[in-house]
Amino acid sequence: MQAATCRKLLVSSRAAVGWLSVLAPSLIGRAWRAPFPLDNEVKYAIRLFGIRNALLAYQLYQAERLDAEDNELEEALRQGITVDGFDILFALAFRRGNRIKSSASTIPVVASILGVVLGLLGREQTDTLTKTR
Repeated sequence: MQAATCRKLLVSSRAAVGWLSVLAPSLIGRAWRAPFPLDNEVKYAIRLFGIRNALLAYQLYQAERLDAEDNELEEALRQGITVDGFDILFALAFRRGNRIKSSASTIPVVASILGVVLGLLGREQTDTLTKTR
């Protein structure tokens, strides 16, 4: 898969999940298998998650414009990879600490892993080749 295609998938998925989390936190809560009805604190946390994802999507979208600085795209991808990496670590720690046997935290972990993979595949290979020469 080409790097530009991976970045488009990443922007689209981040924007979709982000705006869905902001506008319909109960739907995201169902996907995460959170107990219903959702507490106000949980809705607030889901909305913060959505705002973060929408901003990461917008930042990556803006980094692809023609007048963007050279390192802007790489920086946006690194930030997304870092954020998704921390999401994976926290989800796994939560799962281990609570001894959850169900698949309640599987969807967020898989989504974060997918974000890391798309972020890594979205990096331009020509940049890494010119840096080594």
